[in-house]
Amino acid sequence: MNQHLPTKLQELNPKAAHICLGIENFITSKLKTPLNSTNLLVALSGGVDSSALLVILKCLSQKNNCTIRAAHFNHQLRDEADAEESHIRNLCASLKIELITDNQDVGAYAAQHKMGIEEAARALRYAFLESSRHALNADWIVTGHHANDLAEDIVMRLIRGAGWPALGGMQGKCLNRKIVRPLLATPKSTLISFAKSIALSWCEDTSNADDSFFRNRVRSQIIPELCKENPAFLNTAASLWELAQIDAEHWTEVTHQATENIENSCPKLLKEDLQTMSQATRLRVYKTVLDSMGIGQPLQQNLIALDSAWKANIGGKVVQFPGKKLATIRKGSIYFSYR
Repeated sequence: MNQHLPTKLQELNPKAAHICLGIENFITSKLKTPLNSTNLLVALSGGVDSSALLVILKCLSQKNNCTIRAAHFNHQLRDEADAEESHIRNLCASLKIELITDNQDVGAYAAQHKMGIEEAARALRYAFLESSRHALNADWIVTGHHANDLAEDIVMRLIRGAGWPALGGMQGKCLNRKIVRPLLATPKSTLISFAKSIALSWCEDTSNADDSFFRNRVRSQIIPELCKENPAFLNTAASLWELAQIDAEHWTEVTHQATENIENSCPKLLKEDLQTMSQATRLRVYKTVLDSMGIGQPLQQNLIALDSAWKANIGGKVVQFPGKKLATIRKGSIYFSYR
């Protein structure tokens, strides 16, 4: 099982090699992340997504002079978890890739911290990945999120009421967490085809069929219906994602210029500055300031309420935001504080 896997582009058939080169191009051109001489840590679950990603990056590593390592976190949530870890060890051994592993009782952690299982698993997994990245001095944590995951994320954000450009889905590159997602434009069907072409075996996570989880319901019920209505829905989602990245870069630059001189201890937006901004800019500047104040996601209706009060010049008006944050209007300026 997984004894003679390819480790170079030259060992792949033309179609598989084309898939690898397409993903390389996505990383360098769309994610604007050079591969040359980088140290990459692959988050390896054992599923087809991360397993195929591991082989693809291994095949690209010689061409780009980069180092590939893997990290696996055993959540101890399913009976087959230890067998999957053993499978992952064999996979990495066959590819001559260094593997770091850890495990923790996610159920006990969730109960102790009064968290949902999914939330607890994610928190522990990413904490492990980040500590492993530091230990290995890796440049990036690389995850196997693909085009189907992106479409699911967009739908979930729409259901939860996300605004633009966050509605475009997960980031392809998270600078603060040093995470890259090279497969966001690659459908899962392509990864399965790649895996089968090289006789790569993988593990199936049975919890993915549990419709008690929101994401699983989106995956098994909503996405198939959307694809029936629009067979190119995954491509549509990828196009929306790309447009969102362009817009996000623009708004990040705009809000940075508007807030770079604001004091973090007692942030305020002056009347003369607000008067030069469009409503679209003001709303994003409000959100940027509130985000800088700590936990608590600003809600759209609160942001609009604040802007409406500012435009009406309602002195003394106070608008509350999650995280015990307050915005108070005084003489046309907005002062932010905590209650």
